[in-house]
Amino acid sequence: MTSATPDTKSPFLNFVAAEFRRRGSQHRRDLSNKTFVHQLLSEKTLGGERIGLPQQYAVLTSTAQITAELLGERIALKFANGWSAKGVMLLERLGDDRYYDHMASREWTLEGIRGKQDAVAAKFPGKKAEWIVEELLRGMQPGAVPFDYKFYMFQGQIGMVAQIDRNFSPPRMVKLDGDLKPFVPGRDYKFRPTDIQPGVPVVPRSAVMLSRWAIELAKMTDAPFVRVDLYDTEDGPYFGEFTFSSGAEFKKTVTYSDEVLDYFDALFADAERTLRGEAVEPPQNWSTLLQSTNAEVLASHPRISPARYQRIADFLYTRGSLGGFRLARAQEKLLEEGGDAAVNEYLAQAHKSAGRRALARRPQIPSALHKVTRRVKRRLRK
Repeated sequence: MTSATPDTKSPFLNFVAAEFRRRGSQHRRDLSNKTFVHQLLSEKTLGGERIGLPQQYAVLTSTAQITAELLGERIALKFANGWSAKGVMLLERLGDDRYYDHMASREWTLEGIRGKQDAVAAKFPGKKAEWIVEELLRGMQPGAVPFDYKFYMFQGQIGMVAQIDRNFSPPRMVKLDGDLKPFVPGRDYKFRPTDIQPGVPVVPRSAVMLSRWAIELAKMTDAPFVRVDLYDTEDGPYFGEFTFSSGAEFKKTVTYSDEVLDYFDALFADAERTLRGEAVEPPQNWSTLLQSTNAEVLASHPRISPARYQRIADFLYTRGSLGGFRLARAQEKLLEEGGDAAVNEYLAQAHKSAGRRALARRPQIPSALHKVTRRVKRRLRK
């Protein structure tokens, strides 16, 4: 495995590297166990609501237990004690002994699935060989596989959200800042094009409670940084996992500008002070607003209807920026149904920013090529 050299100038990156090699506490090791976390969160509420947990159908101790009957028509198969999505398969049956893995964008036979999972287990020799079979969720954004919204949390502050679309290979990625507005690729962050391709930002329909749950869950940890992976489903927020050792940063699949790293490091330092019980002056941002607003108010905050959201989000993702501005207008109209005005304004501005970023991503034809294209078209008309 190729690993990154720790960047001694960045406490955030150093923490990620250290956690990748070895968890810093038993509590973090416990929270990295998906079965343990599901039990921990099953009765937890926020604003009177529980976070969604994918239904677990079975916990296996051997790949020989992976059968056609167990996999059914549509399932998620996960190596329970790994990280960086190692061993995650999002499987849909194509026919007898054939399954399409949305995660890898390829087909497998049943024996191929078993062999792949054995190979994954071999990469984690110190971990218990255990697999989880659970329901494959349906998301609100375009595609058969729900978008993965990875919240980079510094205790009570959202530093960044990575939007991952695994309906493509390599997956499409967009980075949003703590106010859910898109960072600028090439300026704020860079990524390996062999591993990731750019996507279009889509603010989640359940952005209010996704963000509030990310804050609540991060505060359950003893770490100045944790990545909380969540899903925006047709039934609302669903939990994915805690990750203390984000592979994208450790392996340098994604790198950041000095300005963004300084921002993360400042949040990291504040989170360390918070854990020590020291007073920290909260910034005026999305995270602080959510924490200062009653959780019951947030839980009951009106959302764009599922059918309308999906229709406009699909337009934004596949056809262009107008979808972002339509989502912003739909968000603004929700104030007629009640809700918190300041919270709604943050979301409307985030939708508008997504629209502007989608517009900026539209491919531009170089001027010289444009002239050649016009000459060819004129000739074809003759």
